Amino acid sequence: MENQKMKEKRKYSVPAIENAMEILKLLSRNRFRESTVTEIANALSLNPATCYRILQSLEEFSMVRYLENKKRYTLGPYLVVLGERAKEHLDYLSIIMPYLEKLTRETGMTSILVNKIGEDKVAIVAKVEASDFGVSVSVGRHFSITDGSFGMCFLAPLDQQQREYFLKQQKGLKTFSEEEVQTIERDMEFIRENGYSITYGEYIKGLGGIAAPIFSGENTVEMSIELICFTSQFDKEDLHLKGILVKRAAKDISNRIRNLT
Repeated sequence: MENQKMKEKRKYSVPAIENAMEILKLLSRNRFRESTVTEIANALSLNPATCYRILQSLEEFSMVRYLENKKRYTLGPYLVVLGERAKEHLDYLSIIMPYLEKLTRETGMTSILVNKIGEDKVAIVAKVEASDFGVSVSVGRHFSITDGSFGMCFLAPLDQQQREYFLKQQKGLKTFSEEEVQTIERDMEFIRENGYSITYGEYIKGLGGIAAPIFSGENTVEMSIELICFTSQFDKEDLHLKGILVKRAAKDISNRIRNLT
């Protein structure tokens, strides 16, 4: 059951803006990087005429680009400008990047920073990839709040009713049975007590993750950091030692970010 806070936020939604953002997010995915109006409309369940009007508006601001020879749309150049400006104004990135670099250097694993997007989505906003046999990831890739060890970090501070609501939406990489939802609820206690979460092939076969939450408030998690590895490289028990490193880094980052405000 949705909580009251979610209902309140939905009352103030603006469909045109929401649809424009969904179009931009769709075009950011490799599969849809060059798409026709019909492909975009079908993927997002939009009326084709409405989709076309939004694309025309986005094209005027150079947020999308129309490829005349292919009759397809792709992301536009002004998004690069916005991205660079955003990085300049996001002080926390300059704080966090050295930690990601250190974690990757010490563990040989790819490290990422994940940011919450809205109520039920997260996105990779920064990465440091391991040079030797490391996992390759894409900045900008979106996931559900229920995905992976980083998702568990966002779920842990929520109350049980909120967690069950998100898990039962079945919008992520994995669908959950009632038994699995109960297992995750037990895992929440481990995350709160130990400060990190581990997954080992449950979401993407062959991939493991160790994540820790970054707190912007006493019980508010808007970011998490994660180390990603191939399960063939490490036993699951080995990841707990890495979890301590990630937890320490996340705790240090949380304290420094709080001092910015």
